[in-house]
Amino acid sequence: MPTDPIVPTAPSQMGDPEIRRFALVRILIDDRRRHCLMLISVLLALVLVAGLALLARLYTVLPIDIWFTQEIQEHQWVVVSRLMYYVSIGGYTPWSALTVAVGTALVGLLLGWRDGLYLLVITVGQGLVNALIKWAIGRPRPIEGVVEVFVPEQGFSFPSGHVMFYTVFFGFVLFIILARLPYTRLRWLLGAPPAVLILLVGPSRIILGSHWLSDVLAAYLLGFVILALAIEGYLHYLAPAALRLAGNEMQEDNTWQGG
Repeated sequence: MPTDPIVPTAPSQMGDPEIRRFALVRILIDDRRRHCLMLISVLLALVLVAGLALLARLYTVLPIDIWFTQEIQEHQWVVVSRLMYYVSIGGYTPWSALTVAVGTALVGLLLGWRDGLYLLVITVGQGLVNALIKWAIGRPRPIEGVVEVFVPEQGFSFPSGHVMFYTVFFGFVLFIILARLPYTRLRWLLGAPPAVLILLVGPSRIILGSHWLSDVLAAYLLGFVILALAIEGYLHYLAPAALRLAGNEMQEDNTWQGG
């Protein structure tokens, strides 16, 4: 059975960490605040992506891309390269298909088939967006001689498919864990792996010589946009009742004085 979010009901009896979490939940379930924050963030992200896409279309590679890759590759150990490969392995075929299959199945079994199907749809959707932009920009991959290419790959470079995939797929899994599971240590233990993978996949693509810095930054931004819209859709269509009930209770709590 799906697990409803655990929402504090007595702010005056909470400690500081719980009060901060209470405030974050209020932002999440307050439609006006959430929409305003999302609109500003998404527009800013799209502007930055448009700028990076224009530069990637005009220039095969930017000087800062070469400098950053050379610097990060110069100060690494062999064990780091190997670790970064294992971080990225979930985005290579057939491991990516297995990752999506296992992830969607687990979400479907634990929270319901609609949640699992939704995760599958947004994951496929981000892949189509990534493929379309790559085709439109047509930026070549990093080449040996300019930087070290540990894992040669085919196809275009901008934006990074691995980073977009991880940001959307593991980002939504992380959201599900934080929003639907009880506030316990297990919740944080389950949330740590997807968070770490999202943070490390970008550096891994640069260290392995598969993408430029600008590819990775654009992919993180695009992934964030898709993830934000996906979360908004989820809150509106799949899990609105419990969250809005919690929000109404918090708005009626006269003891809460925070912003």
